[in-house]
Amino acid sequence: MTPVTMIEGRRTKLDPVSERNMAERRFAALAAAVRDHEAKGRRQSYTVRPQDQYLYLRLRQICGDA
Repeated sequence: MTPVTMIEGRRTKLDPVSERNMAERRFAALAAAVRDHEAKGRRQSYTVRPQDQYLYLRLRQICGDA
């Protein structure tokens, strides 16, 4: 993987375990954001676009949700 720019602005090469942990945290944050977006869509009175429906389905499949 490529070096990661930290908040302080310096480039640091992370060990493989740290890289994996960071990737897992990012994926979890992305999944939470998509779930939040999906929930907001259910509460509002507009129709869900087919491409959004597909995204929600894929996220549930990737995360192992029913």
